[in-house]
Amino acid sequence: MHDLKRRIYVGLGVTLIVAGVAIAPLPGPGGLPVMAAGTFVVLRHSAGARRMYVRVKRRWPRPVALFDRFLRRRQRGQVNP
Repeated sequence: MHDLKRRIYVGLGVTLIVAGVAIAPLPGPGGLPVMAAGTFVVLRHSAGARRMYVRVKRRWPRPVALFDRFLRRRQRGQVNP
């Protein structure tokens, strides 16, 4: 059951990434937040994607720092700095 749930989340994340790419040419910033949300979902539920993310993060630490900030889990009651 846990494996099925993980696969569903990864599928949902990939679907969001594809949808973000599809709506990116439309006017407005709609595609980027959708792609980011899909990437967050995939990174949360896929070990392979997390390993690849760590490699990219080690290679290019500064550009990935902002994205990494939003992936961290917050403790209860903590607000964004």
